[in-house]
Amino acid sequence: METRSHRHLVTLMLNNPNPIETPAVGAKVYDRLHVYTLSAIQPTTDSGSITVELLPATADGELANGWLVQKMTAPLNPEIMQAVPELAAAFEAVLAAIPATQAYLAANE
Repeated sequence: METRSHRHLVTLMLNNPNPIETPAVGAKVYDRLHVYTLSAIQPTTDSGSITVELLPATADGELANGWLVQKMTAPLNPEIMQAVPELAAAFEAVLAAIPATQAYLAANE
């Protein structure tokens, strides 16, 4: 028996009298990034933050293990909106879509 400590947990290991063998899995190429989470917080009109979590994925859409998530947090202020016009355009598109989304949800209640 062996004892291992991991994140404040103690794991006891015993020898398995009936070992289990799994077949080898081929290498996978995660050449895409899946938008796992996307959130924006703007408590005032000139400050806030945007957080994006990206999870590697294969071309077939298979997601990698969650521990490979890549997190990006950026300030949400006038300076970044000027420096990254794609971000400003994305927010304009989201804001433009809100009334149509509200109408869609109300019609489908």
